[in-house]
Amino acid sequence: MKHIGWLLFVLYSSNALSAGEVEIPLLAETAHLQTAISRVLDFDENGQSTISNDPCNRVELSDMVVVTDGDQLSVGMALTATTGGFVLGACRGPKPWQGRLALKMTPKVMASGQAIEFVPDSIELSRPDSTPGILTKPAQLIADALVLPRMRRVQIDLAGPLNGLDGLIVQMLGQGSAQGGEQSLIQRTHITRLQTEETGIRAWLAFQVRAPEPDVLAPEPTFDDSELAQWQTLEDELDGFLTTIISALAYSTESRILRLELLGVLLDARHAIAEALTIDDPEYDPVRELFLTTWDRLRPLMNELERLKTPGLEADFKLATFIAGGDALRALDALGPEYGFEITRDGLRRLARLLLAESAPPSFTPLPLEVDPEFRDLFGLNGRDEGVFSPVELAGQISDGFSRLGSWFFPDAHADSIPPAEALKGLVPQRDNLNEYLDLVASLLEEQSNAWLAENDRLPDRMTERLDPLVRATAWKESCWRQFVGSSSEPQVLRSSGGAVGMMQINGRVWRKIYDLDRLVNEVDYNVNAGIEILTYYMIDHAIRKGEHEQPGGDDNLIKATYAAYNGGPSHLARYRREETAASLKAIDNAFWQHYTTIKADKWPDISSCYSVGG
Repeated sequence: MKHIGWLLFVLYSSNALSAGEVEIPLLAETAHLQTAISRVLDFDENGQSTISNDPCNRVELSDMVVVTDGDQLSVGMALTATTGGFVLGACRGPKPWQGRLALKMTPKVMASGQAIEFVPDSIELSRPDSTPGILTKPAQLIADALVLPRMRRVQIDLAGPLNGLDGLIVQMLGQGSAQGGEQSLIQRTHITRLQTEETGIRAWLAFQVRAPEPDVLAPEPTFDDSELAQWQTLEDELDGFLTTIISALAYSTESRILRLELLGVLLDARHAIAEALTIDDPEYDPVRELFLTTWDRLRPLMNELERLKTPGLEADFKLATFIAGGDALRALDALGPEYGFEITRDGLRRLARLLLAESAPPSFTPLPLEVDPEFRDLFGLNGRDEGVFSPVELAGQISDGFSRLGSWFFPDAHADSIPPAEALKGLVPQRDNLNEYLDLVASLLEEQSNAWLAENDRLPDRMTERLDPLVRATAWKESCWRQFVGSSSEPQVLRSSGGAVGMMQINGRVWRKIYDLDRLVNEVDYNVNAGIEILTYYMIDHAIRKGEHEQPGGDDNLIKATYAAYNGGPSHLARYRREETAASLKAIDNAFWQHYTTIKADKWPDISSCYSVGG
């Protein structure tokens, strides 16, 4: 069956063999093989098929089961065979024979070296009680005549998908395809061996990649300013590529867990890209590492999506071909730098087209900066009814309750003052206003935490009293409770080298399409509310879901894990308890925990750690 094979494959890790040869193992699962055979035999949506060559001779098939048996594929199904002849205007013959058909097939590589055929070895019939019966022979003859010819047409042809991969490799390696005598990937590819396993049939696909000529390998000069800007644009392109691909994958499933994991991969990648942009070294090449690391995270999630028969990604074998493309790039990278593997914008677009076809955008830049409600909804970020966050617009609704909330830091004299968010607009903390400033921030943080709890019920009751000190400690560690710095006459938003802004240090690159980047800069209450949403998202949908509180340390772990993920991304969730965690990250986590335990005990953090006091 032409082109069926690529859809059937679940690809595993790729390997580099001898110089210039890459091998990709592919597994054709038995469930997918059963689908292929069903199509050859014209099974309908009810799992039934009728095959005939004249009105009086036919077989009816149902209840198919496909398993591997030694080095063969075993196909079993219920069969009803009707045999007879047309006599006096009607079919005359014995009563239809009913029983089971058992077919053994051996997978073999076809002469082209790029397709797999399944050679029928035997076809046997048995009655329900496993006895032959006197009518078994006529039924056997008609089964041989009607079923076997169709089964011989079952094959897995890889030529079509290989065309797409060929173009992708050309983009990544800059090699000519079928030019000047150069063979295309299809001409350089062959299946090296087959093996039956419990879950299906594995094929190893090997292809040759020509290394560039020696003069191409001369040392490259360092980037000039223009080239460095182009390199940063490529990082933007990678960000946009991942956002587009992960969104498409999330749309293809209703599994909330899978969507959460996909969003986690995207957030980690964005954290890594934001960090890479802070490295002022023209010779530093982060894009390749970012792509390969992210691919390793995406790979098992896409395997799950394949098993779920994802709507919209099955047509034209899109998902499996896309997986093959990424695996091929992983395998090419294993060949070594002399083969010139390089992530390019054109290569990313071509890889995207393997999944999205003509709907792939011509470019993944410029980065969209506005809030995308559809994106938020896709990942459950639109309130407790959708599952993760309360609406970020809550930030503008809190001031009405200001007078009744109070604060254990906030003096009674301020009870009738304007709301803290209004008072903090453009306000820069300085020695002469420091006490009032810190009281305003303390009140704002408490307001926002209480308001989130009033609008959401997903946080376990035992953790609700911990939210306020978590928010306060995070804000202190991230910004020393500052939204603005500079002079009172010309306040500037606090901005990190990686682009994080404001009191909660929200990175617009990481959270683009989810938060309004202008409001994160200009509105301290919006910034704080976004930080609370992110903290509760990491606590509920990462720390609690993954059982961090079940590790030694109990619920304290949930606080530590939440901040670690907030600071570094979802993959940092357990760094607080890992021995191999870098000393610099351990220092960050220890400082946060000290702030948290101090604030939880109703004490002020060490003001002198952030501000010059006294004198």
